[in-house]
Amino acid sequence: MEKARKPTSFEEFWREVEAEARAEGPAAVAQLERTAHRFRIGGELSVLRHRRQLTQAELAKLTGIDQGEISKIERGASNATEDTLARLARALGAQLAIVPAEAAAV
Repeated sequence: MEKARKPTSFEEFWREVEAEARAEGPAAVAQLERTAHRFRIGGELSVLRHRRQLTQAELAKLTGIDQGEISKIERGASNATEDTLARLARALGAQLAIVPAEAAAV
């Protein structure tokens, strides 16, 4: 039996995950897309928070959002509401927006 080869980069890992989702069908692809969006949003919030030199606890005090929930959002582990994301964005000097995919890729 051949030993499974491990991905050598995150990009390679993600391509394998995408291929597996496509093989499983449209529902798996849709779930993967939702997961990817949560990771991107959480990552962007984390970057903005670090730029403002805020801890999660400090951001929690500014927004009234529990620090544990902020942690989950930043890790992509929470499907935060629009209201929660907007409150976090405002506190970080940002806003929520719908952006065409071509513009978001830049």
